[in-house]
Amino acid sequence: MLSDPRIGFGISLGVGAVAALWIIAQALVSELIWLTLGYATHAVTLLAIFLLVASGPVAVLFHQYAAVRADLLAGRNVIARWHVDPKSFQAFSKAEISRDLGEKRSALLLILIFMIVIFAAFALFDPEAAGGMFAIGGIVALAILIAFRLGNRVTRKHMQMRSGDIVVGTRGLLVNDVLHVWGSFLSWLTDVALKEGSHPMLTITYSVLARYGPQQVAVTLPFSPRQLDLALAVKQQLQRKLGRVSLKPPM
Repeated sequence: MLSDPRIGFGISLGVGAVAALWIIAQALVSELIWLTLGYATHAVTLLAIFLLVASGPVAVLFHQYAAVRADLLAGRNVIARWHVDPKSFQAFSKAEISRDLGEKRSALLLILIFMIVIFAAFALFDPEAAGGMFAIGGIVALAILIAFRLGNRVTRKHMQMRSGDIVVGTRGLLVNDVLHVWGSFLSWLTDVALKEGSHPMLTITYSVLARYGPQQVAVTLPFSPRQLDLALAVKQQLQRKLGRVSLKPPM
């Protein structure tokens, strides 16, 4: 997350307040509203109930994100912090963008092939519906391609050099001003790995409970050889959090 979570917190509270006002208005001036909107009143009321119920958990989530971000910026519950110079970060971001694009292209290709096979099979089974099936398939494929393009734009935006600062805490981290949180009621830490060599990296993986189940997010943090002690401190403390304390010396 690149934007300030306090904005999301305020918006979710505002949405909940508007929904609550609609429900209160229904209790006070329902006849006037009915005369104005008619049967559309029921649809708006159902939407208001949904927004009121959903705005609470969303507000809590953004509040937790804001609390983690405030702690990281203030130095509370921080394990380590370091700075990546522009030249090193540019090399890192170029490699990460290339790796991310390659993975997404492979997944996109598999999805498109799967769709072609499925929709072609339906068309062969019912030739009269072939036109409609291919039209639906084209719309779905277009939506997937748009999502693919937007996802790449977000990745490139996150990889643009801003502060170059990396702050890792017990509940989340800031990398180049991008916030990642695993200390919320919808996310949790799952893994931490350290790779040394000519291009050393620390990878922290956490899971987020999404619509279709847990979704893993891997955050790669670059560091220089002189910052190895900081990366090792992060790895050890997060491994303790996971209950995996490694007794082996770094290779």
